[in-house]
Amino acid sequence: MNISARVELNDAGKMIENLYHETIKEYQNVTADKYIIMPNHFHGIIAISRADMESAPTLSAIIQSFKRNTTIKYIEGVKAEKYPPFNKKIWQRNYYDRIIRSEDEYCRIWQYIDENPLKWSEDEYFIM
Repeated sequence: MNISARVELNDAGKMIENLYHETIKEYQNVTADKYIIMPNHFHGIIAISRADMESAPTLSAIIQSFKRNTTIKYIEGVKAEKYPPFNKKIWQRNYYDRIIRSEDEYCRIWQYIDENPLKWSEDEYFIM
């Protein structure tokens, strides 16, 4: 069953999406197959090719770049009164990662990302 829902991105969400694509493009051995930007979190599948181990980035470096760039842009938007202010930090300190080891697991994670917007009303930070 393929049930899909969309999240309408506001200006901040569109900025996050643009910087996500830019971050992925920075690395020649990296692709982003699937992602979803939610009002208070982000899910994505990032593939890192290890064909050339010396030039392959770490997931940590990719996430650090993404968080840094989006935080800088968001702060600029707050100063320009384009985005609402935030309390102390935009992103949580760490991130949850998982190595996908099979096609079945890949499909389950893809479906989870696809269906995540359907679960937004159950989130503790849900605002109508």
